[in-house]
Amino acid sequence: MAFERDLQPTAAIRGNLQFTHSGMVTATYFINPLGYGLRNTADKFDVKMAHHSLISNLPNGSLLLGIQARLNTLDVLTKMVEGVDLDECEDYAAEVVESYDRIRTIMPQTRVYLLTIPVGTTSTTGVSAVSRMWRGSTTTIDATAVTRDELDEYTAKANEILSRVGRDFEPVPVPAALFQWLWEHYLNRGTGGDPSAPTRAEVLDDVTAAVFRSAALDEGAHTDRSRRLRPSFVPVIKVVQPELEYLPSYQAMLTPHSFPYSGMRFPGGSEFLNVLDGMPEVTVDWGMRVSTKPADQVLKGNELSLRRLGEQMDQRDQEISFAQNTLASKVQMLGEYNQHFEVNGSESEVSFTTVIAVGGPTREITMDAVNALKRRYKRFQIDMTAPAGAQVDLWSMLIPGSPRRRAFDDFAHILPSDMWAGFVPFNTSQVGDDSGPVIGVNLMSGHFEPIHFGIMEAALHDLSASFAVTGELGSGKSYFLKLMAVLVHDMGGQFLAIDRSQVGEWEHFARAIDRAVVIDLANPTVSLDPLRMFEGRVAGERTLDSILPLLDLSPTSGAGASLSNLLTPGAIAEHRIRSLLDLYRVVCTLRDQPGNADEYADLAARLGTIANRMPVLFDPKLPTLRLDAAATVVRSHGLALPTAEELVTPHLYNRLPLTKRLGTALYELVGVAAREAFLTDNGRFGLLVGDEAHHFTQTQVGSSVTSDFSRDGRKHLAAIGLASHDPATDFQGAAHNLIPNRFVFRQRDETLARNSLEWLGVDLEQTSFLLSMLREETSPPIGPGRQVPEERRGEMFMRDALNRIGRGKILGPARGDRAVAITSTPSTVVGNGRTASLERQAAR
Repeated sequence: MAFERDLQPTAAIRGNLQFTHSGMVTATYFINPLGYGLRNTADKFDVKMAHHSLISNLPNGSLLLGIQARLNTLDVLTKMVEGVDLDECEDYAAEVVESYDRIRTIMPQTRVYLLTIPVGTTSTTGVSAVSRMWRGSTTTIDATAVTRDELDEYTAKANEILSRVGRDFEPVPVPAALFQWLWEHYLNRGTGGDPSAPTRAEVLDDVTAAVFRSAALDEGAHTDRSRRLRPSFVPVIKVVQPELEYLPSYQAMLTPHSFPYSGMRFPGGSEFLNVLDGMPEVTVDWGMRVSTKPADQVLKGNELSLRRLGEQMDQRDQEISFAQNTLASKVQMLGEYNQHFEVNGSESEVSFTTVIAVGGPTREITMDAVNALKRRYKRFQIDMTAPAGAQVDLWSMLIPGSPRRRAFDDFAHILPSDMWAGFVPFNTSQVGDDSGPVIGVNLMSGHFEPIHFGIMEAALHDLSASFAVTGELGSGKSYFLKLMAVLVHDMGGQFLAIDRSQVGEWEHFARAIDRAVVIDLANPTVSLDPLRMFEGRVAGERTLDSILPLLDLSPTSGAGASLSNLLTPGAIAEHRIRSLLDLYRVVCTLRDQPGNADEYADLAARLGTIANRMPVLFDPKLPTLRLDAAATVVRSHGLALPTAEELVTPHLYNRLPLTKRLGTALYELVGVAAREAFLTDNGRFGLLVGDEAHHFTQTQVGSSVTSDFSRDGRKHLAAIGLASHDPATDFQGAAHNLIPNRFVFRQRDETLARNSLEWLGVDLEQTSFLLSMLREETSPPIGPGRQVPEERRGEMFMRDALNRIGRGKILGPARGDRAVAITSTPSTVVGNGRTASLERQAAR
């Protein structure tokens, strides 16, 4: 057995600086992994180049770590409430409280990435003298005896190294508590007794060797056998702690025995550490100790190796065997390797030892996971081994500051630095924001990390909060739109939703969460008259934007020019035009004056065709629309609206009937009203929600509104949320390219699925399998009635504000009443007087 006295090298900690018993000083940092996941090939090459810069500038003996850790539930809740005044938002406070049990049930995890670099050795005065002080049987260093100048010197050395590496990984010094947590994590690996990681940097503090628990490492798990007739050669370590003898941890150390002879393709074939995530019942950590050698030393070594090969070939010149072929092959490989460094003078040679630590509560569970990992790596043509007799040495390699052991060299591999960079060990499949409401969980990383969407915080970080959703009918679009609306409402914002459904599902939803204002455009109770809704300085322009297409007039035609002249601020004041009805009366008056017959007669005739058909525009007795309520729903089900084909096909659009033109004009006016109300600095967040977005995005006015929200929403605490079936036709142009947050739900049609993934930014040439995953494995309707199982609802792909692409599952509200409001649907009367309810909206 080996005890912590042999394996725990720490004598003292000062902040992120570690002083070891051997006299080495290291600095440890949190590493922010780079977004990877499903990003396109060009982005992945950028990640590779960042790793190339990292490995080319790290000092020898550096340690890279990827530690699987449990997320602290309170940390998740803290991120949920960041920037929200809970005293003013009691509904959201209730949502956060209800989220506590749900997050604890999910038990999300993450991977903590660390980098430890050697920054010097302890000096002959001060520290070395103190290090000779004994407390019991443990050599300790009093960190308070380290002078400020010495600490500054070590820190300056670390900063110099990090400066050469670059800031791609945003290194942050770890708190001293991290070292204690890391040791306890190693002792409890896979047992469930692992505490949450202290992931936030704190003030400098001191730690001594006394804080590290004692433990016994039983290689081969001999203590499990009642009869010790022969030694155990099982490659497993039983870790027993005196305080927790009843809860041992069984761990196995894996290391690559060989990599593919033909090389590893990047991207897609070299990221071998990514397969470690998603292993059930066990905890899997990885560590990699690296050293580098400059190109000139490599070339000298190659020359020496070539001479030795030549001598061996001369010695076997007369021998009839396969040895000549083997030696010739080695000469050829050495030549190619040498040429690589001659051509790339800035290259370096990397010697690296990789250890994959698997821990579980029983030996059987651990060994099953080890065999599963070996099978996974076979697909990469990587042969993994768990060497008996070297398990404890390899276990110790993951400890920062651990001295070099023979096993580190025995299982080392050598690669050029550009090939090593293809491993991209510091990468992540994380998506979403750093804070904000939890809208779902990450399915791609295997750890079920919460996905935060800080829709109301985005503006404070100079990012757009607008989002767009695509998917087939019943895939989850409407459900997601409602989720975002209720979150905005509960966090103190307001929303306006355009409801096209016959049964009024948005009206039912909005009334369930608040005293919503509901407007029916077919039976109006408010006026959308732009001359009455908007201020005088913009009222004329807004009216022209809506009326000219409605009347099928060009602004430069005779009647169009006459209307344009009447709607200038001066003409509006001169003729006392306060409403569209006033405008119609003025046009009729001017028509009867000599010399104006042609232009004004045509204009009066066109206005007359709609004046009596649209009280929502021409009835001055109706109050104007005011968007000051927390929830506003505009029902447009009674309007005749053009199809997407009619909107994008010129000859079909020119032949649109008057009813569809009227419907389009009203639809646009709602968006214009939302723009005027929300894109103002009123201190309240506003969300405009548009389902079946082609009605909105394919028109000139609607496209302008979308552009304003996507461009300027972040300046005025506003966003737009759009949903569509086909992003290739409905989400085009510069305005839509500025909507960063994109969500793709199930799409079984191949063309629409391809359009959706390309809109998301996925490189289908490199990841063609995602097409079938979206069509067949995303919330699949299975079983009787082709229903989506409850646990599979809400699956989707997404791209966040940082252009990271991943896969997740929408959870919905944690509050029961909010969940009912989103999923329930009002009843409607069908044939024979029977009452039917629409299918639950949980999958919409």
